Amino acid sequence: MSSKKRYPQRFPRSASGIRLQSPRRAADRSWWAERWADFVESACIPVRLGMGRRYASSGQALSISIDGSSVDAEVLGVRPDPYRVKISFARPSAAAHRKIAAAFAAKPILAARLLAGEMPMEAEEIFRREKSFLFPGGKVAPGKYDVVFSCSCPDWCNPCKHVAAAMLLLGEEIARRPMTLLELRGFAVKELTA
Repeated sequence: MSSKKRYPQRFPRSASGIRLQSPRRAADRSWWAERWADFVESACIPVRLGMGRRYASSGQALSISIDGSSVDAEVLGVRPDPYRVKISFARPSAAAHRKIAAAFAAKPILAARLLAGEMPMEAEEIFRREKSFLFPGGKVAPGKYDVVFSCSCPDWCNPCKHVAAAMLLLGEEIARRPMTLLELRGFAVKELTA
C-alpha cells in the first residue's frame, strides 16, 4: 500500500470567454510574435505554461484590457470568482524615451512599417542602444525586472497558469498589432509616426 497522499484532481469551471486562436506556434508567424512566444516560454515553467495554454484555448479568460503600461485580465479557475491578473511593463526613462522617439522620427521608413502593421527589426536595437527593452526579459535595476506579474490566485509559482493564459492572449494581440509592444512601453502611435 502506497503512503503517498492523493489529492483530488480539480478542473476549472466552464467558461465562454476569450479564446486563443492559434494554440500552437504557427510556421508563418512574424519575428515579433516569435520573440514574444520565446519570452513566454522562458518566463513560465512548462507545467504552468501548458495549463495556461489550456486555459487560454478553452475561454477561461473572461476579460483582458490594456491600460497604459499594464495589462489587466480576469481568468476563471476552479473557484467561482475569476482571478485578477496584472502584467506591468517598465517604461524607459524620460531621456531614453526622447532618444527612442527621435530615432524613429529620423527614419520615416520605420514609421511607415509601424503604420503598415509591422514591427521593424531596427526597433529592438533602438531600444537596446538606450539601455531599454522592447521585449520583456531584462533587468532595469538590481533585483528589478522590466515586467512584473501578479495574480490573486494562491499559487506559489509566478507566473502562474492564469498569468500564462493572459500572456498568450496578449501575444496574439501583439502578433496582430505590434504597435501594442511600443504602447506598453509608453509610446504613442502619433509620436513615432509624426
